[in-house]
Amino acid sequence: MDRRRFLQNSLALFAAMLVVNVLNYGYALILGRWLGPTEYGSYAAFMSLFLLLTVLPLSLQQVGARYAAAGSSALTYTRLQALRLGGTLGLALALLSFPLGQLSALPPLWYIVLGAFLPLYALLGAARGEIQGRQQHSQLGNNMVLEHLSKIILTFPALLILPGATAAVVATLVGVGVALGVLGKTLRAQGPSRPEGGYVLATGSNLLAQALILNADVLLAKALLEPTQAGLYAAVAMIGRIVFYGSWAVSMAVFPMVAQAHAQGQNTARLLGWAFSSVALISLAFVGVCAAVPEWVVEVLFGPGYLAAASLVAPYALMTTLYALANVISNHLLAQGYGQVGWWGLGAGLLQLLLMSAWHSSGQELIVAQMVAKGLLLLGFMLLIAQQVLRYGRPYVLR
Repeated sequence: MDRRRFLQNSLALFAAMLVVNVLNYGYALILGRWLGPTEYGSYAAFMSLFLLLTVLPLSLQQVGARYAAAGSSALTYTRLQALRLGGTLGLALALLSFPLGQLSALPPLWYIVLGAFLPLYALLGAARGEIQGRQQHSQLGNNMVLEHLSKIILTFPALLILPGATAAVVATLVGVGVALGVLGKTLRAQGPSRPEGGYVLATGSNLLAQALILNADVLLAKALLEPTQAGLYAAVAMIGRIVFYGSWAVSMAVFPMVAQAHAQGQNTARLLGWAFSSVALISLAFVGVCAAVPEWVVEVLFGPGYLAAASLVAPYALMTTLYALANVISNHLLAQGYGQVGWWGLGAGLLQLLLMSAWHSSGQELIVAQMVAKGLLLLGFMLLIAQQVLRYGRPYVLR
């Protein structure tokens, strides 16, 4: 297995994700100070909903990446599904905008605009899957940077005609359209392969689990905690997710490499070891910083108005580390076609929702509930890998 290629691919995407995170956290810093905890909490709740819906574009991206990496292409299929499913889900959001708005305490207009842009976001996922599978990581990274940079630039003119949080919502969605426009040539290509329905469903369930596990807590905090506490919790979540999105670059880089190696009958255990150890190193280093100087981290990113939440930063980062490590294993197995892990993740996501529904009197209780679910998921995946090593002498290989 080419360690140099692993490092090059990982570093290219890690650099892009680093830029994206710097842009996003700079953006969050400005919005958090400009809007204040209450209104920023509303924007953060919308972003959690937005990220929950990324299950569709990310599912199409992961399916497309696996087939492209194996030497074929499923772009025709993923493009069609993006229009069908994105259009259906977008229409549902628009039609249900008023009851959803009342339930979530968010403006119905936000749901309508989100529904209009959802098919475009799904198409973006289809296009990105093709270039990820071809291991064109510089192009993929540049496109992600463009999406978030466009959001930031577009916020300023949007603020001239729209209220603060609404301007940020519209700019976020228009940034998706800008990123899609750059990949127009890729999106128009043809890909004859048709993925197996079971694998598509498994991939979707895994990414639905990821969306629930990473984002449902901010939505629940918005509904269950008082507004100021919900805004403080949203800031902590924004900081703690640096762990996942920083390590996600490694998983994105290694996914097509595993799929390609598996298609060629090669042992992929070394790739799993490199990815797992890299994510552990990145994540635990960040947890250490959060534990050592939590007040400094919060003040630098969000300002003194959020210092009351400083004690939650390190536990949240540690909790996210557990899931980042579990995600490395699930992506590795999915790249080989082992779709059952998707249901494991979905079960953990539902368990997390149940535990948060029972323990939600404070931000600390919400974090503990999530730590239990994420810890059990990681333990289950590690036991699965151990069982496969004992049985086959290496992690699972689809036969």
